[in-house]
Amino acid sequence: MRSADWLEDAHVSGIDCSTIGNLTMLSLTRKTDYALVALAYLGHRHSTETGPASARLIADTYGLPLPLLMNILKELSSAGLLTSTRGATGGYMIAVSPAEISVLKVVEAIEGPMRIALCADENAPAVCNCNIQDDCPIRNPVRKLHFKVAELFGNTSLEDLINESNFEQAEASAPCKAGQNGEAATCSENQCEQSTEVENDSITVPK
Repeated sequence: MRSADWLEDAHVSGIDCSTIGNLTMLSLTRKTDYALVALAYLGHRHSTETGPASARLIADTYGLPLPLLMNILKELSSAGLLTSTRGATGGYMIAVSPAEISVLKVVEAIEGPMRIALCADENAPAVCNCNIQDDCPIRNPVRKLHFKVAELFGNTSLEDLINESNFEQAEASAPCKAGQNGEAATCSENQCEQSTEVENDSITVPK
């Protein structure tokens, strides 16, 4: 069954299958990609005791779309991976040690439970499952593959990503240079002004 077919069947049945992860292809979604970038950056700031950072600062540093990033940071905060403070020196900070945050936790916080095939999750609604799963000859090996991928994601921590990342290059080329200890950043050629206050309004962006 094509992915479009089972999604249409689920829609007709009134069941939301969107919360069971990205099923159309084995890749990180853009939201998860941006979440990992933001978390790695905030984890790096945590290790250097630099202080909180605003969504705008992160977006400017890495060229990310601010409205989408704001929603991602709010989802990460709801999942307990980030904390936020308001005010002139406010912003987002990592809530726990980067060593305690796995890539799997990030994927699940943004996309919901991960599964690489329709048959990988026995707890998913029946309409969200493959129509040949009862007779499928590769069901068991595909499930084994799913658990191996999940194990890899679960055993890869944010600290692992940080240790192999290059933050200096992006920070040096960013249009705004972050201030120390949460202070307002200064911009080259007076092109913009940077506030580290947490954004209050949620902006709805398509996933």
